[in-house]
Amino acid sequence: MTVVLYVDAIGGAAGDMLLAALLDAGAAEAAVSEAIGSVVPAARISTETVGRGGLRASFLRVAGLEAPGSGGGRMRGIDELLEALEAGTGLPTPVAVMARSILHRIGEAESRVHGGGPGSSLHAIGDPDTLVDVVGVAAALHSLGVERMLVSSLPIGAGGSVGEGHGGHAVPLPAPATLELLLGFAVRPGGTDETVTPTAAAIIATIGEPIEGFPAMTIRSVGYGAGARAPAERPNVVRVVLGDAVEERGPEDPEGGPSRLLCVLEANLDDLSPELVADSVSALLAAGALDAWTTPIQMKKGRPGWTISVICEPGAESRISRELFLTTSTFGVRSHHVTRSELSRRIATVRLEGGAVRVKIGTLGDRVVSATPEHDDVAAVAANTGRPVRAVYEEATAAVRALILAGATP
Repeated sequence: MTVVLYVDAIGGAAGDMLLAALLDAGAAEAAVSEAIGSVVPAARISTETVGRGGLRASFLRVAGLEAPGSGGGRMRGIDELLEALEAGTGLPTPVAVMARSILHRIGEAESRVHGGGPGSSLHAIGDPDTLVDVVGVAAALHSLGVERMLVSSLPIGAGGSVGEGHGGHAVPLPAPATLELLLGFAVRPGGTDETVTPTAAAIIATIGEPIEGFPAMTIRSVGYGAGARAPAERPNVVRVVLGDAVEERGPEDPEGGPSRLLCVLEANLDDLSPELVADSVSALLAAGALDAWTTPIQMKKGRPGWTISVICEPGAESRISRELFLTTSTFGVRSHHVTRSELSRRIATVRLEGGAVRVKIGTLGDRVVSATPEHDDVAAVAANTGRPVRAVYEEATAAVRALILAGATP
């Protein structure tokens, strides 16, 4: 099943509010703290329970950014933020890819709004707080195993102003960069204060998908993140709901297997190095693609090239297309919709000498037609017992098939 996160912007959204809500929903604080510490070593995060408009919520506190040598001074451009991110060691690849994509999105929006290159000044978002929020949210999403992020309509404050922007002038609300980032997302009136920050808008634009109404899911957990202000007119919180998607499916296959409506995206490349092609595949998978692969082809003038192909949910088509444009040299992306017939699947666990092995079981109607052990589990048991991986694989397969033949439910 696809793990989804629904972001319900009750009172708005900021980077720290999103991070607090994800921690409240069960993201591993130790993993998030470690990821943040790898790029902003002096930063220390903690949460406290507060009340906002009658709702209990978590409020994020960040300490250490103003300490000498902490890097707490203002960073004046996207390039410096990216350099700090690249200097971090130990970040899981999906976290680094996600954080890098968010920062690039911020830079592109600022460049379009204010002119100049993508390394131009980032007024309200050009400081270490941005890195804490971006890396923290990426690490929290990775910790929770989120595959899709769905976003409600967003309350947008208008008519006021905030801070100092380019040329020392106050930034009118909605902030121009925020509006640029939220193209394609539904918004609603939200008073005169800043209710959605540029950092939150960048996170939402990079990872999120707009949705009308509450998504169909089996709920796992709920988290609330609080903003610093406590306005009387609304609870200043963002709510996140984590769950397993109840997937849209096509008609039943005549043989008894369900079918699924999916989108296939493709692009041809002849001027990208193999290393960058591999990076693009990793980025596409991190962005929520169900699968991504390359096929060698011959292009015009006899040039060797690649077709990069991606399968994704129909609702993720725009986001995955955007990721293809950002991570490859293509000038166009082809798309078509397909119906994929699938086996019904479930996970069983068999216990062997040396440990447990999960086995993915596929059924067609009432008949089991596939039983595939998880390779990581097989390798772990092989390492524990000193046996060949293949021998453990065959034993796990035989064990689950024996249970099936005996009429037991594995």
